[in-house]
Amino acid sequence: MNKIKMILLTGFVFVLSSSLQAQYIIEQLEYQIPINYELVSEDMDFEDAADEARFFLQLSESKLKDAAQREYGEIEMIASTIYIDGDNFTVESTSPEEGKTTVIFNHNKGLMYYVLWSQEKIFVVLEADMTDIQKDAEAAMQKMMAQLSPEMQEQARMAMKTEKGNQQSAKQITETGRKMVKYGQKCTEYLLEDEQEIMVIWASDDSMGLALKAKSMSDKLAEIFPSMDEEEQDEWEFVSGKIPIEVRTFRLDVMAGANMEIQAITRISKTTPPAEKFILPAEAVGFERSSFKEMMKQMQEMMQGMDEE
Repeated sequence: MNKIKMILLTGFVFVLSSSLQAQYIIEQLEYQIPINYELVSEDMDFEDAADEARFFLQLSESKLKDAAQREYGEIEMIASTIYIDGDNFTVESTSPEEGKTTVIFNHNKGLMYYVLWSQEKIFVVLEADMTDIQKDAEAAMQKMMAQLSPEMQEQARMAMKTEKGNQQSAKQITETGRKMVKYGQKCTEYLLEDEQEIMVIWASDDSMGLALKAKSMSDKLAEIFPSMDEEEQDEWEFVSGKIPIEVRTFRLDVMAGANMEIQAITRISKTTPPAEKFILPAEAVGFERSSFKEMMKQMQEMMQGMDEE
């Protein structure tokens, strides 16, 4: 589910930024660096989790990578190329876990194809499917709530209200004054700190019009996929009017340990993508087809089976 969400969001973020006739080819990398605490000297004590995050966020990527590879081995990366032509886009991604995947969004037909090459499957995503999925999720939530005691129901409502408030609250971001060239772009560093996460964004000026239509396209996307309207703010909103070239987020997980999530736009070309990028590749035409709704159902059944074990 995380991979699917990442692909959809990755593609949509760039569509949000495109005007009607905008044409771009964008290359992106996304990966996690597990934290090796050998980088911390023995006489260093952190005051709190935020102090720990700030320390690792200021270390160079090469230093973090070298230390992680010594302890954990090679770092797995997801490489994506996004092709944009007006309101149509395609995202081609490769990852060690799932191999090659392709997302094709055809705005004129109002549908999306999600191609899993390793499984020779095509999932067709329709607006009606997303509406039904949201209704099913709401029904499942209501069913679960009905099985709780009145006291537990009230606690659950309060928890959901608090979480929604945290998502919708405005996050504060500070320009640090540091400047650096990242992937050929002159960037300024911004630091975001709140109770949820600590993030560093290296952003460049928007000289190619990538962010000019972000708000209007975001509203259009929310109409097609209502549940995405409830997502937290993303890096494009934090540095409104600029391009978030590199985003670092420090996460401390009790089970998985600490890691640094990095997302980087490594290249932006304002050029016309090949027309064949916006249709199903000939090699995939014979693949098994299924609806996105059916895929979500299969995933829910699989997760329920894991819980029962």
